[in-house]
Amino acid sequence: MKVLVVIDSLNFGGAENVLVTLAAEAPRLDLELEVLSLAPPTGGKATWLPRLQAAGLPVRFLGLERLLQPSGIPRLARAIRESGCDVVHAHLEDASTLAPIAGLLARRPVLCTLHHVPGPLSGREAVRERLAVAVGSRSAGLIFVSQGSYDGFAAVYPRSHTPSRWSIVHNGVDVRRFRPLEPGSPAALPSEFGIPEGAPVAALVGHMRPGKGQEEAVRAWPDVVAAHPQARLLLIGNGPREELLRELARDLGVASHVVFAGARDDVHDLLPRATLAVLPTHSEALPTALLEASASGIPTVATDVGGVPEVVVDGETGWLLPSPSPDLVASAVTKALDDPEELARRGAAARVRAETVFSASGWADALAARYAAVAADRPTARLEDGRP
Repeated sequence: MKVLVVIDSLNFGGAENVLVTLAAEAPRLDLELEVLSLAPPTGGKATWLPRLQAAGLPVRFLGLERLLQPSGIPRLARAIRESGCDVVHAHLEDASTLAPIAGLLARRPVLCTLHHVPGPLSGREAVRERLAVAVGSRSAGLIFVSQGSYDGFAAVYPRSHTPSRWSIVHNGVDVRRFRPLEPGSPAALPSEFGIPEGAPVAALVGHMRPGKGQEEAVRAWPDVVAAHPQARLLLIGNGPREELLRELARDLGVASHVVFAGARDDVHDLLPRATLAVLPTHSEALPTALLEASASGIPTVATDVGGVPEVVVDGETGWLLPSPSPDLVASAVTKALDDPEELARRGAAARVRAETVFSASGWADALAARYAAVAADRPTARLEDGRP
C-alpha cells in the first residue's frame, strides 16, 4: 500500500521526527511512503530533509507560500493523483485543512493527525486551527497523539467533535535505537561538551522557542548547582531563543554548567549517558523527547500538562510538576539527584513503559490498520456531515 504523507513543512519538530520512525517500520508492514511538504524548501522549512532522505523517504515540495493560496488545493489534488497513493495522511494544521478537500477531488481517502493541544489563540492562528479541526473532522478520520490532545480539542471545539471519526494513536519510539547503555559501555558524554566524568547531567531536547521549557531550566540551575556543584544542564537543539538562553546562563553565573550541544543526529547516543531528562514545558501534546528519554532508560522531571502524564507516570517513571516554575524544577531535579537508587528505579520503569506502551512497532501497526480500513472503504473519505 502506498501512503502519501502531506505535512505543513519539514521544520524541526516532533511531527517531522515521527516520519523517520515510521519509515523504519514501513517495510515490515508493506507500506510505501512518500512525503509531500506544502511549504517550499526555503526559510528554514526544510531542516529535516537530510534526515528524511537518509531514511530512504522520497520527498517533494509543493511550494505553497500561504494556506489560502488559490492554486493550493488544485495543485495538491494533482500531486495526490500523480503519486499513485492509496491513502493520504495529513499532518499538522495546514495539511489537515487542504488535504481532505484535495483528496476529495483526487478521489483518495485522507486521514489527518494533529500534534498539539489547543491553547489561547487569536487572529490568523485561531482561524488556522479552527479550519484544521472543522475540515479534518470531516475526513476519513482525525487522529490525536494523546488523550490530553483529544480532550483539549473536544472541549474547545464541541461542535466539531465527532466520536465516530476522532481517535487517539500515541506516537511511538524506536526502542531498538533508543535504549539503555549496554553493560560495560563507556558512560562519558562527548569530550567536546567539557562535562567532568561522573558529573550528573540533566538533558533537555527540543527546539529553542517560547514555551518549550529551556528558560525555566536555565533559571533553575543556580539552585541545582548549589546542591550539586558538578551538575550540568545539557540543552540539545537550536532555535530563535538560543542567544537569549546563553545570555541568561551568563547573567545567572551558570554558563560553565549549561552546555549548548546544538542540533544533533546522535541523540540516541547522548540520552542514555545522561542522568535524567528535564522538560518544564508550558504545553505539549505528546513530547517525542520524553518518549526517547524513557526508551533510553532515564527518568524525567516534567510539567504535568497535555499528554506529558501519559508518558511520565509521577512516582514511577519520573517526577511531574504542577507548573514550569524554576523553583519547582530546581527542587525536583535536586531531589532526584539526591537519590541515585530512585533514579535508577524510575529509569528502569520508564524503559518498560516505553517498550509496552510506546513502541514504534505498535504505533505503526495501529496506523497501518487505519490505512487499510480507509483504503477499503473509500466512501468514508468524502467530506460530508453526519455518520460515515
